[in-house]
Amino acid sequence: MVRKLSKGFAFNTQAVLQHVPIGLFVAKPTGECMFANNALYRVLSLTNTDIVGSSYINAMHPDDRQKAIKHWYACTAKGANFQFTFRSAAKTKNKLLSIHAEPLIENKVITAYIGIVEDVTTINETERELCLSQQRYELAAKGASAGVWDWDISNNEVFYSTKFTDLLGFDNLAFGCDFASFTGQIHPDDIKQFKASLEVHLADPFEAFDIEVRMNSAKQQELWFHIVGEAMRDEKGNPYRMVGSMSDITEKKQSQQVIWHQANFDALTQLPNRNMFTDRLNQEIAKSKRSGDKFALLFIDLDHFKEVNDTMGHNAGDLLLVEVSERLKIILRETDTVARIGGDEFTALLCNIHNLADVENIASKLIQAIEMPFYINNESIFISASIGITLFPDHSEKMEELLRFADQAMYLSKEEGRKQYRHFNKTLQEKSEKAHLLTQELRLAVINQQLEVLYQPILSISDLKIHKAEALLRWHHPELGMVSPADFIPLAETSGMIIDIGNWVFQQAAEQVKKWQSNYDQHFQISVNRSPAQFQSSLSKHDVIWLNTLLQLSLKHGICIEITEGLLLDDNDEIKETLKKFRSAGVAISLDDFGTGYAALSYLTKFELDFLKIDRAFVMNLESSAQNQALCEAIIVMAHKLGLKVIAEGVETQEQLFILEAAGCDYAQGYFVSKPISHLLFERELASQDPFAMQQKLKQNSFKKTSAI
Repeated sequence: MVRKLSKGFAFNTQAVLQHVPIGLFVAKPTGECMFANNALYRVLSLTNTDIVGSSYINAMHPDDRQKAIKHWYACTAKGANFQFTFRSAAKTKNKLLSIHAEPLIENKVITAYIGIVEDVTTINETERELCLSQQRYELAAKGASAGVWDWDISNNEVFYSTKFTDLLGFDNLAFGCDFASFTGQIHPDDIKQFKASLEVHLADPFEAFDIEVRMNSAKQQELWFHIVGEAMRDEKGNPYRMVGSMSDITEKKQSQQVIWHQANFDALTQLPNRNMFTDRLNQEIAKSKRSGDKFALLFIDLDHFKEVNDTMGHNAGDLLLVEVSERLKIILRETDTVARIGGDEFTALLCNIHNLADVENIASKLIQAIEMPFYINNESIFISASIGITLFPDHSEKMEELLRFADQAMYLSKEEGRKQYRHFNKTLQEKSEKAHLLTQELRLAVINQQLEVLYQPILSISDLKIHKAEALLRWHHPELGMVSPADFIPLAETSGMIIDIGNWVFQQAAEQVKKWQSNYDQHFQISVNRSPAQFQSSLSKHDVIWLNTLLQLSLKHGICIEITEGLLLDDNDEIKETLKKFRSAGVAISLDDFGTGYAALSYLTKFELDFLKIDRAFVMNLESSAQNQALCEAIIVMAHKLGLKVIAEGVETQEQLFILEAAGCDYAQGYFVSKPISHLLFERELASQDPFAMQQKLKQNSFKKTSAI
């Protein structure tokens, strides 16, 4: 049958084109067909339909037409080639056709498209089989240790490799050949996630199927597997087959679990650690903000725990912490969280709090539980607990502030006698804010040189001369006036400024004593206080600074470092090594405020000391207190037996001086001799005939020396 060209189309070789074996067509840019040869009708399986004068779309399967129209107009707009694969509208099953058309352009305007249509059904099937074989090969090559599965979605038949069933401990022939054999082994808690991920991938080829789930082996062991798969799709994008693999990752998961547990739980008590607790605290804050509920945060610190470690050893201390954690868990509710955040410090998160009485009731029970005796290594141990309480959202809605406020309330309970709980309040908040502000101003004080080193003379009782002095730091605040060291030294320690401040004080004292040794007394010595914070191992470089200062000044004898009893409690080799370095450089070591801390007498023999300072608390009321007199005499006798010289602090009267002299005390320091003064005034006194008027003071007084205590 010969078809005529549509009106207005001139084509001289029409007869030739009609006999070309490939389906040819010419179409307007609108899609209307202008010419079609006989081969085109054959390839489209059209016998009684004339497509010339109508759209080529009519020859396509209805489900493919919309996509073809969009692509056609995109190509005509750009003047591009049109290529499209579609299913025939004819009843021939699974017939797949492909169009390739190029634009005819005249004067930069598309006048028509000329193209061909081919039957690619056989080619597509071949490519599909090759793709399937290639995917199977690639999966097998990727994981010799992985199990392969091949799911024919249309008939729900699954091929499972021998390795697949081996991983689960099943016989390959007895495992089954449908997809339920696969999903039936997935852990009940993971099956929902597995199916959801599978459905997403089947619906969207751009969403990968890559999942980790637990599966039950033939021996009902719970194993972890990494499962991946990819669906093959027909020309419409519908999945008809899916091929995948799975690998055993049980050991990897177990290692991850161990690492996660170590990162989030305390190794000793198995309670959540600080990391886990802060995470749960953040979650509770978010939850309470949504619901409007309140919760309480408790900061729990054990009283006198350090003494247990010192007297019974760290093993006993560890056992005690484990027992404490068990008691805490018994008292707290299942909805609460208790954690060990370090040392002997615990925290508790009490959720869904309806009234303050509930919180106080739990806090009281915790204190009572810890107050009961512990039996460790066949010995009874008695400790107590101090607890600080803060509430959300009453006190704060921020995690850091809640923790800090609870910590401050805990310290208040310790200051007021321990073995009790205290609530965070506005006074504590004001104190905290004041401390923060003062810390900021202290930083400026260092920069603006508001700090000054004063010197308080130390009297040699035997000859009533001044051979020693203590360097004392003072802060002249431009608005607050003189700020007490008791107020700013703790802030310097907690903020870390004590390091740089301590280095500066040491430099000032070293240069001063060098000058006084040259001008007044070659044996003169200045004592410098050293904070426990300055003994941290990470700060050893600052020890070098001090030692280099002594070398640069050629100062072999003239500095005495004063340490506190609290430092001795650490009893570690690094502190001993640091003190040893200083003593080798000619620096003396003095134990400050003796008798007010918790150091055992045995520590006096473990550390190389030169001086022992009796705290002012024992010197106060020495004239009227027989008990204080006895304690001072005992300390002096003990110190002398250990080869130490004794300095009594807080001496304010001549009678106190005489009592100390009768007891054999070596040195006296206090307002009776002089208050701390500047280096200029100190030099003036040293140059005078009667330094600090000691002779004059003794003559003017009618007190007589006490012959004995």
